[in-house]
Order: sequence, then C-alpha cells, then structure tokens
Amino acid sequence: MKQAFRNWFLCVTAIAALLSLTAATYAWFTSNQEVSTTRASARTAEESLELQISSDGSTFSNASPVAIAQVNQTSLTNLLPVSTADLTNFVYAPSTVSDMAVTFEPVTDEQYYYHGRIYLRALAQGLSSDTTLSLYLDQTDGLLGKDVNGTLLNAARLGLVFNNDYTSSVILRLSESQNASGQQIFNTVVGGVTLGFGQVLSWNKSGVQAVADPSVLVTDYTVSFSASDMSVPQKPLCVMNLNQIYTVDVYFYLEGCDPDCSESITHNEADLYLAFYGISGRKGDR
Repeated sequence: MKQAFRNWFLCVTAIAALLSLTAATYAWFTSNQEVSTTRASARTAEESLELQISSDGSTFSNASPVAIAQVNQTSLTNLLPVSTADLTNFVYAPSTVSDMAVTFEPVTDEQYYYHGRIYLRALAQGLSSDTTLSLYLDQTDGLLGKDVNGTLLNAARLGLVFNNDYTSSVILRLSESQNASGQQIFNTVVGGVTLGFGQVLSWNKSGVQAVADPSVLVTDYTVSFSASDMSVPQKPLCVMNLNQIYTVDVYFYLEGCDPDCSESITHNEADLYLAFYGISGRKGDR
C-alpha cells in the first residue's frame, strides 16, 4: 500500500506595478517569501518517512518556516516582463518601434525576475533502498495563485527546477483565466510576424526565435480528492530518492509574450501559496 502525506509550503509575494508601457509593463516587486511546513510524516513500526525543508541545505525542519533565499544575492526592485522557453535564457525588450517590441536582449544578473531556492529531503528510516517519494501539487484549499485583484496571475509564470536538472524543468501557468480581450495586447514581433497565443521567445545565442509556450496548467501536476478517492497526475514534479538533499529552484516572472501581460495588471497584488503532496512508492513503479 502506498503511503501518502502532505507538506505545505507558503510563499507570500506582493507585486504592485508602478509604471506601464505599451511594450513592457514595469512592476515593483517586494517580497516576504517564506516557506512554512506542517508536520508531514508516515510511520509504521520501525519504518518512518518525513519530508523536510531547509533554506540553506544544512538545517532541516519538518515544521518551522524557512525563507526562500534569492540566488543572485542582489536587491530586486523591478519585475520587468521577460520571456523564456527553458528557465535558462531569459530575454526582454529594451525598446519599441511604433509601440511594437522588435528587438530583444538577454537578461543579465537575473535583474527582471525572481529566482529563489530551497532544499528538500525525504528523511527515512527502515525503508527499503528502492523506496522513492513522488512530489505533486495540492490545491485542496484552493490557495495556489490567489490573485487579490484577479488579473496579475493570468500573465505570471512559476518555474520549478529540481536538483539542477533544467531538462526536466516545469513551467506552470498560475491561472486558467484570461483577461478581457480589451485588456490583452499583441505587440511582440519576430521576423516581421506578430506572435499570437501560446508562443514565447527562445534565445539562440545571437537572437530570438518564436517557439511554443512550454507552460502547463497547475492541474497537470495537482492531486485531487473526492469523498472516497484520490486522483494522481500521470507525471510527478520530481521523484526523490530517500535521504538525499534536493535543491528546488523557484522562478517567478511575467511572461512578456502572454497577451495578458499588459497595462491591465498595473497596481495588482497577489499571494502565492504552494502546497506539495508526496506519495511514496518503489523504483520502477508506474
């Protein structure tokens, strides 16, 4: 029988836009990022399994809050819409021509988006060496992506990278809604073609090209519950080995190619809550 337990992570992010341009919306980013957990453990006889968290990779807890430490150690003051296909290369539009973004540059020093990091481990005792822990999202309380004013999260993206494996990174859309058509804008031009829905920019060492938006809805990685059953997504966020420390890189940004990234998000604030649900299993289980 699978053992299931949940671990709650709380990240509070306040975002209020100060200046909007047609080509790019500038947003002031203040943060009180914290990740808090409630006790999450399973124990049978001499077997135990506990999901723990740390802000520095050395001091772990299963209950105390920890801060999401900003990776670049700089003071983030402006959240400028950027675009990425892989969470590795971010680009932005430094200027516009006739209100259209036609030139792009790589983002340096992560200055226009938030990048933080936490550490996880599945602390176990008495379990077989082929036991693993699969991580999913849990929105039982409907807290993931709670947008106070209703429009900011339509253009936001949450990127998660586990154990520095960017080939398996996950980019999540935090809202299933779209802004009203009058609040949307299509002003990204590549090779004379205006990008439409479902496209982002990929950097190819010398310039950009339009590619399919890799983001998926949060429901693709979210467990759901009924009165007597639980539905588990086909693919987990990450499969963790026991007693191994995993880094979790957290990216929060505005996708500039999203039509919802417009003046409609000016002066918006949002609270972002992340909940992870863990299910233990065996290596090779489907």
